Amino acid sequence: MRSKFNIVTSTILVSIFIARFGTFLVLPYLTLFLLDEFHYSGMQIGTIISTLALSNLVMSFFVGPYIDKYPKNKVIIIGLIGYLICYFYFPFIEHYSGFIAFAALLGVSQAVVEPTYRVLLSLYTEPANRRLIFNIRYFLINISAAIAPLTSVYFQQYGMANLFFIVGFIFLLNILIFIIIFKRYPLKLNPISTTKPSIFHSFHVFKKDTSFLIFVLALIFISFGYSQFDSTFSQYLGKSFHHELAIQYYAWLITTNAITVLVIQYFVYKLGELISTTTSLMIGSGLLSMGLFFFGQSDSIIWLIAAMVIFTAGEVLVFTMVDIHLDGMCEDQEKGTYFALSGVKSVGRIVGPSLGGVLLDTMSSGALVFFIISVVTLLAIPSFYYSSKIRGQF
Repeated sequence: MRSKFNIVTSTILVSIFIARFGTFLVLPYLTLFLLDEFHYSGMQIGTIISTLALSNLVMSFFVGPYIDKYPKNKVIIIGLIGYLICYFYFPFIEHYSGFIAFAALLGVSQAVVEPTYRVLLSLYTEPANRRLIFNIRYFLINISAAIAPLTSVYFQQYGMANLFFIVGFIFLLNILIFIIIFKRYPLKLNPISTTKPSIFHSFHVFKKDTSFLIFVLALIFISFGYSQFDSTFSQYLGKSFHHELAIQYYAWLITTNAITVLVIQYFVYKLGELISTTTSLMIGSGLLSMGLFFFGQSDSIIWLIAAMVIFTAGEVLVFTMVDIHLDGMCEDQEKGTYFALSGVKSVGRIVGPSLGGVLLDTMSSGALVFFIISVVTLLAIPSFYYSSKIRGQF
């Protein structure tokens, strides 16, 4: 009988915290850095963010069968090495094409590591404990989100280049943890399949499972809306306030996001025992959309914090349930493929920053910009509903 916290599960949870802490030190401020240091337009910055999502999307079609076929401990290490290269490379970038290359490699690394984390958490945890473990995963991500942004504001006085080097060493530590732990506690994996991984297998999954296809469509709408916070909204703050105040406000809002998650997550966890995952996903989608709408209604920091609380409530309801819902849609031998294909939600991350950047460049009204964004995000509600209806769960 596998315990709730066996050595593999514990290592993955620690690794997730370390990796996300490093990411939250720098990526939330990337758009503000590009705006202030390189004076790129909203469209140019949106294209960089969208490139990250595009490379993630392309890899999502390829990587799933490989996760199912090959030892997952080696897959994770390869992905983390990709992260390491990205962050050590960033300080040397001087041209726009360099930022595009950085975003592309980062997207590939994410597409490899993130689904592998989730597959291992599922395979090495008893079904009765998976809801708890996935909630702890999300809890740790938001602990890092609460600590890292304010830490980043302090260390940014030493320069963004040095901060990226620090994050690179964080990922080096992450790699060493995995190498040591997997050498000491070798994973007992199923025999390796002789079937050659193929992108066509991924398309076959979409063809045979319409419910999953529509579920991924819902995730695309959610991803479209959620991506606005790291791209369009941060640019909106950068255009509305001077650079130092924009960074300060953004740090406060990120921290508000993380604290709100920590405060309400237990209640969401208990709520998940009373209502279906589909209902949680639909309610969360509505709150996420409402928060986005309110972002554009006022520049008051009090108003923005209130909007952030609503946005975060929706985020928690959606993201704590997505992995649990997805885990129940597939068999163990297909988890790599299903979790990786959920990365197709990157379509929303591709369209979101680019469209948001265009809207900011062409519209003077923040209220109209975020109204359009909120309406698109709201389309997730009927998508989640029809996905579950097809599956006979609603």
